[in-house]
Amino acid sequence: MAVAGIKLELDSKEIAGLRDSLRNLFSPKEVAPILGEALEKAIWPAFLRLREVTPFGVTGNLRRAVNYKVKTYPRNGGAVGLIGYNRSGKGEAQEITAGGVQLGPDRAFHQWWLEFGTKRRVVRKVANNPYTRTSKLGKVHQVSGQNSVIASSQASYGPFRIFKRQDGGLATDPQYPKAFFKKAKKGQELVIDPSPLGGIDAQPPVKTAWEQSQSKVAFILQQELRISLERALSSLTYSGTGTVSGTP
Repeated sequence: MAVAGIKLELDSKEIAGLRDSLRNLFSPKEVAPILGEALEKAIWPAFLRLREVTPFGVTGNLRRAVNYKVKTYPRNGGAVGLIGYNRSGKGEAQEITAGGVQLGPDRAFHQWWLEFGTKRRVVRKVANNPYTRTSKLGKVHQVSGQNSVIASSQASYGPFRIFKRQDGGLATDPQYPKAFFKKAKKGQELVIDPSPLGGIDAQPPVKTAWEQSQSKVAFILQQELRISLERALSSLTYSGTGTVSGTP
């Protein structure tokens, strides 16, 4: 299963030394699965932490897509570990709104927006069709959008109520992020404010999870590589000529 995320890199001389020692004892094809097995155990805390810090939004799709992956390279005796989110739009999904919003294990299309933020956007699409709004008193109105520029979640999440706040601005029921509506007069810019890195909490999930679990990952990886090296050495013996050979 493909995972889009951040490559886990550990700058540790001791870990590099253990890895190199294994490479001196085994061929690249033999070393790769040893490193892969160690990484599988080591990145587990980072995976669990990512699940904890990933926000649970309207659909829960982002947290549902949290995953990890270990990739081995038998040709050069290497291995890498990743934490992140499943590649979007490949698996089965269930439609939950008239606008086509779906639930599934890989519907995290917004993962990069949350992790790295978004730029300021300007909406210039003119709404040619009238839309229905329901006032706070329950009255239904047909509003012409021919002279307006709008940004709305109605096409994706379905209908919602719009009412005026005490300060004169518009609000939706249900509130954002379950519904979104913004309007400007024709000829005016409708600006969607930029989203900061990590969203409202300014906490990029993958980066945060890695920073908070890196020391634990390094400890486990070092421990597992040392065990693998000791196991490898115990399976070797010196021959009568002083060279190292496998035990019979």
